[in-house]
Amino acid sequence: MKVAGIVVEYNPFHNGHLYHLQKTREITNADIVVGVMSGNFIQRGEPAIVNKWARTKMAILNGVDVIFELPFAYACNSAEIFAYGAISILNQLGVDFIVFGSECGDIDKLKETAKHLAFEEDDFKSSLKSYLKEGYSFPKARELALIKTCKTNIEFSSNNILGIEYIKWIYRLSSKIEPLTIKRIGASYNDPNLTQDTYASATAIRRNINNLQAIKNKMPSASYEILIEEFESGRGPVFLEDYFKLFIYNAIVVPDFLKNKIDVKEGLENRFEKYIFNSPSAKNLLENVKTKRYTLTRIQRIFIHAIVRNNLDQKTLLSITPYVRVLGFNQKGKEYLNKIKDKIEYITKLNQQWLKNPQYKELLELEIKSSMLHALQYRDFHKYLQTEFKSSPIYISSRS
Repeated sequence: MKVAGIVVEYNPFHNGHLYHLQKTREITNADIVVGVMSGNFIQRGEPAIVNKWARTKMAILNGVDVIFELPFAYACNSAEIFAYGAISILNQLGVDFIVFGSECGDIDKLKETAKHLAFEEDDFKSSLKSYLKEGYSFPKARELALIKTCKTNIEFSSNNILGIEYIKWIYRLSSKIEPLTIKRIGASYNDPNLTQDTYASATAIRRNINNLQAIKNKMPSASYEILIEEFESGRGPVFLEDYFKLFIYNAIVVPDFLKNKIDVKEGLENRFEKYIFNSPSAKNLLENVKTKRYTLTRIQRIFIHAIVRNNLDQKTLLSITPYVRVLGFNQKGKEYLNKIKDKIEYITKLNQQWLKNPQYKELLELEIKSSMLHALQYRDFHKYLQTEFKSSPIYISSRS
């Protein structure tokens, strides 16, 4: 049985994602496609517009065979941590391939760059340290160090960076997963504009989420119908701005709210303190706090991690192996899960026994808290605060 893995957010599932899924099957000839999907918060430091169960349903209805969860601590983090979590899960599952989209579309170029990161030479480390001292953000400093010492000519765009990180962790974990890439089509990852093209970015779709008619042809009908259902039921859309007052509340009642929090360094808490009580919105606050070294995305993640009270730092996250949790599957996925159940332990229904497992306790507690915070934004929020314990994996027998 050939198994292909993909790493996704589906925020929401759109036509570009369907293309990625179809090309994955085409180039791997896989019998099964499994997805590792972010939960209720995503890599850019934002809440998903609808919860992970709705997005799992989108994925299964559009042809993914099994969706596994990428835990909050990894999903809402830097590209390096995000990729480590995803590859660790796919490696445990023993998939044959990972297929990802990239602006580059050239797997050999991506592999070459990833090798330099996986096995860092002294001159690269020295250059990286030098650029960081100049005040560059870590991603930019690393890019400049690679260009200087490794003579790489690859564009360090969003999907290329993630692809390089996937491959880097395949090397570092001595994994047998074969990486493959497909060239992105349509709008770029961060393009905020809707065009006549049926391939719009998830960013553009989210920005126009209150104009449902405008985004209808940018996604498969199953995705669109699920969005409508979620919105009509009061379970979205959820935005970063919805957490602004909660952030201010914490700053008021908790002394030194941000001190010693994840990724808060070099007096960054003082920049938050300078602007927080004079900012009319989260957007305004975060734009004011960001610097050359601390990008907006990084600041957004600090904002979310502070609210969730995450204390799992990078060193800890890279030293542990994330749990494997099933969020949904179809009939083929069910057969696959039955086949691997004797080889790998995976979570289907969350219960107190799993929370007592010291290996997963902190990761699961964070997942529960982040899901409750997502549910706080729903119309009937009290009905969904215990969803993590009440929900079983979504099973859809067929796509019809």
